[in-house]
Amino acid sequence: MKSAIIFSFLLLCLTTVSQAQNLNKAYAAMEEGDWEVALGMLEPIIKKSPKNNEAKFLAAICHTERYRLEEAIGLFNESTAFAQDSPYFWVKFAKAYLLNEQVDEAEQTIQRVRMQDLDDFLRPDYLLVSSNIKNAKKYLPNPRDIIIKNLGPNINTDGNEYSQVVTGDQRGIYFTARRKGTAKVADDGEAYEQVLTADMNDIDEWDKDNPLEGFASTTANEAPIQLFNNDSTLITFYDEDLFISQKKKDGTWSKREPLPINSKRWDSHAFIYNNGNSMIYASDINHEVENLDLYIMHKDEKGKWGKPAPITELNTPLNDDAPFVAEDGTFYFSSRGHDSMGGYDIFSTKYDSATGKFNTPENMGAPINLPNDDTFFTMYGGFAYLSSSRPEGYGQVDIYRILMFNQSQIQGKFLECDGVTPVANATITVEGEDGPISTTTDEYGVYKMVMPIERSFDLRAVLNGETIYEKKHTIRVLFRDQFDVDQNFYVGCEKNDETIYVKMINGFDLDPTNLPVDSPSIEGIKPKVTEEVVEEVAPPAEEPKEIIAAAPVEKKIKLPNVFFDFDKHNIKSEFFQRLNEAAALLVENRDLRVMVAGHTDEYGTNPYNVALGIRRYTEVYNYLISKGVNPSQLEVKTFSEDTPIATNYTIEGRAFNRRVELSFIEK
Repeated sequence: MKSAIIFSFLLLCLTTVSQAQNLNKAYAAMEEGDWEVALGMLEPIIKKSPKNNEAKFLAAICHTERYRLEEAIGLFNESTAFAQDSPYFWVKFAKAYLLNEQVDEAEQTIQRVRMQDLDDFLRPDYLLVSSNIKNAKKYLPNPRDIIIKNLGPNINTDGNEYSQVVTGDQRGIYFTARRKGTAKVADDGEAYEQVLTADMNDIDEWDKDNPLEGFASTTANEAPIQLFNNDSTLITFYDEDLFISQKKKDGTWSKREPLPINSKRWDSHAFIYNNGNSMIYASDINHEVENLDLYIMHKDEKGKWGKPAPITELNTPLNDDAPFVAEDGTFYFSSRGHDSMGGYDIFSTKYDSATGKFNTPENMGAPINLPNDDTFFTMYGGFAYLSSSRPEGYGQVDIYRILMFNQSQIQGKFLECDGVTPVANATITVEGEDGPISTTTDEYGVYKMVMPIERSFDLRAVLNGETIYEKKHTIRVLFRDQFDVDQNFYVGCEKNDETIYVKMINGFDLDPTNLPVDSPSIEGIKPKVTEEVVEEVAPPAEEPKEIIAAAPVEKKIKLPNVFFDFDKHNIKSEFFQRLNEAAALLVENRDLRVMVAGHTDEYGTNPYNVALGIRRYTEVYNYLISKGVNPSQLEVKTFSEDTPIATNYTIEGRAFNRRVELSFIEK
């Protein structure tokens, strides 16, 4: 990752003149942001002269910029005597504390700076660190209820991994890495970036990464930027410019073609959206020193890119980078400005068509943002990814996955070991970080409750004052094309079920604590029957009664409804069996006629929903025809959002309204 810090001002604030030529070379390397090169010069000086506080101070700064914060803080403490020669010492020391999430220590340290000791070159950095500390004290005490997980050692190492993009099914990833020994060393003292790829296994854990053929140069910096068009189009960064490639039939990628935005300056990132007709990108084209701004451009009626325009309402005097537009239209980007807590923070905004501008960006807060670098944010419904230098990682910068919630609805049955006898009227209690949560099983042993995810908790069942089940569990969330949140527990026998896997549909309107799923099946469950002892009494004699035959009952045939994900029209696999049954009925009874009606929830404009209803009924219509149904047996119609079967004010209600209904047409 390329540093935006210019270090020339430091030369002006030092009153001690170094007599070592290597120390002067270290200053020059730091001015260019080549922290590893500078360290290579400073460490021999410190080893030879352990009391050289100036060298220790400079090394502490280099370690801070490379996120080795424990080493940095140690060196700052060893070189505090140098503060007498440089009032800027405490500013840099405060920054190291801040990036290490020691906010109180950072605040106490920055207060040791006297404004009258700072000239015009030093004052902006003092004000920036002071502002970062203030923002950290605002956001850190109020973290969001979400789960952030490191992708693990198959992806992240003691080097740098970042700039990730994922495949359409979210089960493959491309990212860039800078690791020792994998490529030649660049001018900044680190190995060149290489593009790597990895796949996810059945339980959503990442397999070991491998270089992406054709994009793992050992002599230039290279990174994936965007993957789209059903994973067939890849934008990459290569040597300070942006390129686009197409996947060929044999799975390899075509030759890189430059994007029309490339300049002689640093063009770091781009994101194409709006069906390929709009692009937001980051470049420092209009600055003499490295300072990224965001630009937007659109294609005209002939498909030609127009002139880019800076997004003035989002750009700051510091770097603004890494644009990403989610499916719901939310625009995310990274910035060192606005109300950042230090380094890059992630911000969100939306375009206001009435004003023709983006809304004021909002800091996404903790724990997505911490006082270090948090960037390359990508959002996919209920989960997201980001690159971060937070202290708990494997290396300097790691890739993290975010679940945008920390609890989920779980349901199922408490049963005895035979699997059919329910444990009724038991009190079920979860002991988690947020305190106890309880419910009671019904006569079939059925329970339904909200439980913590992705962390261990104790689950206890009590019946008649006696603890009959107590075990530690962890719920793992897997995103699939179906909801499957049923989990049975068995009392009195050992089951290898410490880890529970639940499946959820990944959508922007997902409410994991209120999922639209059927109640657990009670088929085959045999509730215990309490027998009463009663005195036998001989029944009185009865007159013979006339036996009347029951009238024949007409069997009612129920056609299926097909439900869809938000803004989607593809048929999910769970509905194929019911549609096959409906098709078989129509093939056997050619005189039957059926209406295929498309419906939506109330999100979106009416014209859009009318078209979405058409896309949905077309999918079902074509599927039935493919199974042998005569087209003359079917009629189609879109009702858009006009005929809901549930409220549009809840997540569950909208899920029911996104449907295609099949109904018989009376003769």
